[in-house]
Amino acid sequence: MRRWAPDLERPRAKLHIALAFVVAVVLPAGSLLMGNGVFAWTMFSKSETYRLRVVGWTAGGEARAFDPRMLSPFVNPNLAYFLPAPGVWRHDPVGLTFRTGLSKVAVLACRLGGIRTAEVTLEERANLDAVPRRSVARADCP
Repeated sequence: MRRWAPDLERPRAKLHIALAFVVAVVLPAGSLLMGNGVFAWTMFSKSETYRLRVVGWTAGGEARAFDPRMLSPFVNPNLAYFLPAPGVWRHDPVGLTFRTGLSKVAVLACRLGGIRTAEVTLEERANLDAVPRRSVARADCP
């Protein structure tokens, strides 16, 4: 009976093992150490609360607040489900998804019409007692 074992005499086998180690261990561990865990497969092991605020400024400088759910027609339906009502803290595992794509959400907010500049603010809390982490993205509308 022959057991499977990599032939480590071949340079390609060593390269494959090194790449597997980097992808399976170094990237996830590094992302956890850097603080966001974007490459660590946590499988929704934690779920934080978050809220979104969407504000647009007209050419005259008037601020207009928008319901974040108004962005639903412009995003993937799976993501649209997680858009919160204005001022509402949601408890879902997608805060990091919004944070990493916040600048794109700000560009999409320009589609709400009648504004020259859009600003999207995301606040996240690790738990109910935590100080919110605030991320802001702005976009100039065409």
